[in-house]
Amino acid sequence: MRRFQIAAITVAFLIFPVQAWAAGLPEGVSVDVVATYASDLPGVEKVELKKVTLAPGAKLENFPLESVDFCNSTQGIIRVTDETTGSTTIYAAGSRWQPKMGHTASISNPGTETHIHWVYAFTLKK
Repeated sequence: MRRFQIAAITVAFLIFPVQAWAAGLPEGVSVDVVATYASDLPGVEKVELKKVTLAPGAKLENFPLESVDFCNSTQGIIRVTDETTGSTTIYAAGSRWQPKMGHTASISNPGTETHIHWVYAFTLKK
């Protein structure tokens, strides 16, 4: 029964996305929290699924990476700079990556089409 309840809650969040970070994001950047739920994983407080969209030329600079994230690009290209290490990587649709928690990052869309990637963000228990 509990598994059904969790699935129903998750589906409800997928059907009714919640806009997050709406204030303060640069033009052409959106982050939609599609689902948030408590976690049964050891050491993990909650899990969020986020859809990140960047219009061509859009960028989000110097933001802290405060959770364990797993990213999956599904459209366009994205330039990801780890400001802490200085490394820059360009990811295309189909790419997956894991940013380093505790670092600072910048992202931009150097392409000509809208970029979309999905983030599973795991917030650790304190």
